[in-house]
Amino acid sequence: MRKIIYMLLWAVSITLAACNGNGDDPELPPPSPGTGSEADYLLPPKKQAGTKRIISYNVGIFNKFIQDDYEFIADMMKEVEADVVCLNELDSCTNRTRKVFQAKRIAEEMGGWSYCFGPAITYDGGKYGEGLMSKEKPIEQYYIPLPQNNGAEARVLAIMEFEDYVVASTHLDHVSAQARVEQAKVISSEMIKRYGDTDKRVFLGGDMNATPDSDVIKTLKKDWTILTGTSGRENFTFSTKEPKSCIDFIMLLNNGATVKVVHRQVITALKAGDVKLASDHFPVLLEVDW
Repeated sequence: MRKIIYMLLWAVSITLAACNGNGDDPELPPPSPGTGSEADYLLPPKKQAGTKRIISYNVGIFNKFIQDDYEFIADMMKEVEADVVCLNELDSCTNRTRKVFQAKRIAEEMGGWSYCFGPAITYDGGKYGEGLMSKEKPIEQYYIPLPQNNGAEARVLAIMEFEDYVVASTHLDHVSAQARVEQAKVISSEMIKRYGDTDKRVFLGGDMNATPDSDVIKTLKKDWTILTGTSGRENFTFSTKEPKSCIDFIMLLNNGATVKVVHRQVITALKAGDVKLASDHFPVLLEVDW
């Protein structure tokens, strides 16, 4: 019965997307899951052969609601068949998270994945910043400091480069809209300088602390195309307790390289456990092919 209801909702969502000029870009598939209470029960589909699955996830230092939930979140990422995960809010050897180098720890839980950590600030005996982990070994990894401007703290962009694509992860300032815009400008400038003339697909994932209609997202859209959903309750990424806004995204740099979006979804339910207990953000899944 649930499957029948979902299929009906999916069919309606396609019709509405075709008629609504204010919805997501028409060339992309309709957002998934559907609207209403059924969204809480829809598990992500099996990954198609040959595609890449990129996840953007603010993990809340792996201690948001459950202490040291590395194994739980690793089980979640295994279930969604992730290839690369953008990780926001990571500690490195701080006192508050018991001196764990979190980027390395979660990569170990994934079975020995590659990992990258970009320290943004010194905090509580260690560092705090952003990172990535990947099933595939990158050919290069590095990070770029972002300006604090008049924001709460400095931020960073962490990057992993592979043979034919690049994934970058960031977490923009949570206080100042002006700081977010300036950080977004630096991200675009640096990525265009490095990859604007290449044929590599360049993805940007992260917690932008900004809604789709904000100045920072408008600034990013000058150089990036948002590939994940932006409108409707089914695309709310924050908070898991009271979903009310879409502030986590995955984008593609407008350097001429194209991708086919196979699937996109805000992950609200998994067999691994209650997603709402892992963090205050839901993971965002993007499956692409090229």
